[in-house]
Amino acid sequence: MTPSWIPSAGSPNGCLIIPVIFFLRRTLEETPEFLKMKKHPTAKEVFASAIANWRIVVLGMMIAVLTTTTFYFITVYAPGFGKQLSLSPTGTLIVTLLVAVTNFIWNPVGGAVSDRLGRKPVLLAIAGLSFLTAYPALSWLAAEPTLGKLLAVQMMFSFYFGVYSGTMLGCLVEIVPAHVRTTCFSIAFALAAGIFGTSTPFVATKLIEITHGDKASPAYWLMFGAALGIIAALTVYRGGRTIETREAVTA
Repeated sequence: MTPSWIPSAGSPNGCLIIPVIFFLRRTLEETPEFLKMKKHPTAKEVFASAIANWRIVVLGMMIAVLTTTTFYFITVYAPGFGKQLSLSPTGTLIVTLLVAVTNFIWNPVGGAVSDRLGRKPVLLAIAGLSFLTAYPALSWLAAEPTLGKLLAVQMMFSFYFGVYSGTMLGCLVEIVPAHVRTTCFSIAFALAAGIFGTSTPFVATKLIEITHGDKASPAYWLMFGAALGIIAALTVYRGGRTIETREAVTA
């Protein structure tokens, strides 16, 4: 159970963030692409164009899946996973808190690295590492669970999440056509979070059950997200050009 002093989005304390969001939005400048538009599309035209660019939306969703599944695994599912490993609930929550702090650190690092090296190599490198190391890392943890091992494994996944997420956000912005950027971005990320991210605790629990108690089996779900990210990144950046320059459609 979450302690009562921790604010959630549905609590009065959590709702205090809403005025802050409106304030921040009012202080932001519009993008040059938006300002250059002579005619701003209607809501109907925006959604029609989003549908016409459905391949970009799907590929954007696939790229974001690794971010959402890893995030839910190292935060939302962490207390339940600690219980599966018979670890101290208090210790598991402390590990989760430390992971949340490192998430904050690695996000801008990922963005900065991808600005220097490019989105594609960073996306492929992190997705590849996640695919190759997820099961060995969880197997090592599950063999003889300790809070120290849990911290080490969760920190590894936090690094993957933060660097990949910082890169993924820039990638989604760049591959989506300017005239429907916010709509397509929102749909792609919402699909990734709503379908795959929020399913992570359920899928991880069922995988342990289906595999007759293999506590490393949640790695299969993370590997699935990594595989989608690799396929999508290779497709999006095929031929040295982004999919936006190849296939963007105006409805």
